[in-house]
Amino acid sequence: MIISHNLAATSAHRRIQENARNNSSHLQKLSSGQRIDSASDDAAGLAISEKMRAQIRGLDQANRNIQDGISLVQTAEGGLQEISAILQRQRELIVQGLNDTYTNNDRLMIESEIQELTNEVNHISQSTSYNTINLLARDDYEILADRSTSSTNTSLSEPPTIPTVQKTVVYAASGTPPEARHLISNSNTSSTTQTYTNTNVITPITSQDLRQGYNEYNVDTYTTTKTDTERSVYETLAPTTDPQYSAPDYWYASGMNTTWFGPKTFGRVYGTMSENVEVDGVMRPVEYTSRSNTGTVPAWDHMWFPNTEVSIKRLRTILPDNSMQIEYIINNGNPTDTNLKLSNLINPPDNSVMTDANGLLIPNGVTSINSPSGNTTYTMTGTEANASITFDDSLGSLSPTQLAIHNPAGGQPTINFDWDVNLPSQSSLTLAFKYGPFSLNLEVFERTNETEVSTRIETTSNVEIKDIDYITPKLTVQAGANQGQHMDIPLFNVQADELGITTLGLLPPSIQGQALSRIDKAISKISSIRGVYGAIQNRMEHALNNTSNATENLSNAESRVRDADMAKEMLEYTKSNILLQAAQAMLTQSNQSPQSVLQLLHQ
Repeated sequence: MIISHNLAATSAHRRIQENARNNSSHLQKLSSGQRIDSASDDAAGLAISEKMRAQIRGLDQANRNIQDGISLVQTAEGGLQEISAILQRQRELIVQGLNDTYTNNDRLMIESEIQELTNEVNHISQSTSYNTINLLARDDYEILADRSTSSTNTSLSEPPTIPTVQKTVVYAASGTPPEARHLISNSNTSSTTQTYTNTNVITPITSQDLRQGYNEYNVDTYTTTKTDTERSVYETLAPTTDPQYSAPDYWYASGMNTTWFGPKTFGRVYGTMSENVEVDGVMRPVEYTSRSNTGTVPAWDHMWFPNTEVSIKRLRTILPDNSMQIEYIINNGNPTDTNLKLSNLINPPDNSVMTDANGLLIPNGVTSINSPSGNTTYTMTGTEANASITFDDSLGSLSPTQLAIHNPAGGQPTINFDWDVNLPSQSSLTLAFKYGPFSLNLEVFERTNETEVSTRIETTSNVEIKDIDYITPKLTVQAGANQGQHMDIPLFNVQADELGITTLGLLPPSIQGQALSRIDKAISKISSIRGVYGAIQNRMEHALNNTSNATENLSNAESRVRDADMAKEMLEYTKSNILLQAAQAMLTQSNQSPQSVLQLLHQ
């Protein structure tokens, strides 16, 4: 037994200190909820945790930055949306004003609204801002390359003159002289048309230093076409002996039984004839069942009378003496005898003077002849043409029953002749007369009109090409927790001058023909910029989702590194507390050992 050193008490004391430290450490972790309260707890874990905390707080701020960026883009896009609506309204007004149902005074009212809308475009672009930063009226572009050009080309075209020839037949008074080719009219006209076309494309590019920029390629083409036209008309009047211009021909009107006689190109100059038919005392309408084809000799018509079995075949034959023989072959298919009366009225050539076969003038008034027989001829001499009419038994047909000539003083004569016959049942009869020969008291000319049109076309084309690579002013959004993790928001200039609508209108000095192309160009440019902002906003929304996910995942990882396991820490705390109390009890026991030495000394 020794008394200089109480080794048991020293050991117990050391254990008390160690358990007290452990107990204090577990108590601190339990109270803070963290496994690492100081670097001494886990130096490496603390370093990892702190870096994670920096990332988490950076991502939280980046999340707020992105939301601010989205708000900024939405602000810019809202301004662009309203500008787009203004441009659409301006286009509507232009289409309205291009309609020629509007006067210039009406267009002045339309132009006033267009100008006010242009002013509002400037106002919106200049006032659209975010946190006092202007978004839509930026002119601080950085030009990387400018390949713009302007050129003017003039071309001259003189197409070959191709004359057009038109020939007509002219009937002129006797003694009219021919006319050599001569100029009858000459005119010069000039017209100018202007057209405007535009192509505009904005394309994203990357500069050599890897910065995001844009290329704007815009082509404005102004074309002015001036057309000078000289129109000259020449005329020639030459006599013609072509027999088709004097030979008789005829035209008829169905239902009216009226026939016009004249040369091929001169209508009724030889007179007209009307026919009326009575069957059994009743005027009958005529129905044509068939006609000969053009060119058939003789030409024929087959006529039928409703409610009867009576028909007439009419023959027209042009004779060598320039006259026309007209025959009627009448068939009675009725079971009884039929009375038929055919009444013809001849209107001879205009202003005719009538003479008989002996050349004697027909007296004024009415001359009636019953049953003309033999060879009865009357001649009609008019101012423009001559004709005659002959009733000849030698034609093998029955002469008219009655002939009447109406020859009023100073008026136009007419000839009426009738056949009033009885046809036995199932019999036929032929009636005939000759109208002509015909002759003209006019000179026949062929008029030739030659029209020569010479054209001189001068086209001036002005092409302005804007080909610029530029970097817009931009706002940088710190979209991540680390350096280099950012997004750029470009800022554009959409003022009226940049959109090309400053002089937009329908009245001078604006060019009406350019209005639609200019407004379409402006709409296209606004749509391109809105497309850029739409893409950026979609990207930012994905970036916002990513930062939120990254923050959540890093927070979970940092928690696993730094947060305490409360159950485990409670277990360790209970263990260290028990050991502390046991060590205190043992220290008390070890302090009792020297007392036994004192007892020995007392003995």
